[in-house]
Amino acid sequence: MLYAMKRSEKGKATPEPPLTGKVYEVELLGWVVYWDSKSEKRFVENADKFTWVSPTWYEVNGNGDISERGFSEKLIQVAREHGVKVVPLIANKGFSSEVGHRILADPEIREKVLEGIVKIVAEKNYDGINIDFEGIDPADREALSRFICDLSGRLHGLGKELSIDVPAKTRATYEGWSGAFDYAELAKCVDYLVIMIYDYHWSGGEPGPVSPLGWFRQVLSYAVATVPKEKIVAGIPVYGYDWPAGGKGRGITYEDCVRQAELHGVEISFDAESGEVTYKYESGGVLHEVWCNTAKSAELRFEAALEYGINRIAFWRVGAEDPRFWSIIKRPG
Repeated sequence: MLYAMKRSEKGKATPEPPLTGKVYEVELLGWVVYWDSKSEKRFVENADKFTWVSPTWYEVNGNGDISERGFSEKLIQVAREHGVKVVPLIANKGFSSEVGHRILADPEIREKVLEGIVKIVAEKNYDGINIDFEGIDPADREALSRFICDLSGRLHGLGKELSIDVPAKTRATYEGWSGAFDYAELAKCVDYLVIMIYDYHWSGGEPGPVSPLGWFRQVLSYAVATVPKEKIVAGIPVYGYDWPAGGKGRGITYEDCVRQAELHGVEISFDAESGEVTYKYESGGVLHEVWCNTAKSAELRFEAALEYGINRIAFWRVGAEDPRFWSIIKRPG
């Protein structure tokens, strides 16, 4: 049912291109969320596809206290059985700029956080950590780079990895959501720079594709010109958004996307320019616009990344994807 014809302005029907049948050898990082049991289940079912798994278990507050929001011995056991590196995510609470500032600027809190992260990685015998500090004030740009380099030195001393999630950008920026993230400086210290190439259109903005292919390529073009491509991990979306007219969008999984279309009896169209599917429906007198990602969307982004010599892919998030996603990837042998 999923792929309907898309009618052009001239009325010609254009079907979505089928999957090519290729299987892409990529090093895959997937984030497993603690609040959806399906996320861990999907990881367990497909663990042989992963190079890294990043469970979203940790959060740090403005006092430097690190809380464990979830934990699973089973996830770790399965990862070990399949040779998958476990690199849990740690986020600044609420992606708060104030929390971020306190962590980076207050010497005592900064040291507390650094020691806390290293202690967790050592005691749990993780393979490393994935830093997801978002909403950082651009004024803390240099402090963020120093923090990451300090943490990197401590983790590397233990033989552990460090990756950092960074907003997508197509040029050097010094303000706004991406202004605090100095790609070149961060790349000097981390093992991997995970570029979140999604939310071009986001829940709080106007409806549209989550990661348009043209923009995706522009982000990668800037990235490879700025940092060694061996350190780049291209982050792709496997989710979508449902925007009510005049309201805030709601994040949806692939299955939500299909179910909603079926419920309202509307056709799903493939937008070739962006590489995503889209449709509109009416509910309670309110018009909704939906954009979401499919296995074809992922395949197109794999192709784009490989064009830039990048074979490391991250995706947000495990459990939200089109089940066919797993048929088009394999871990390099």
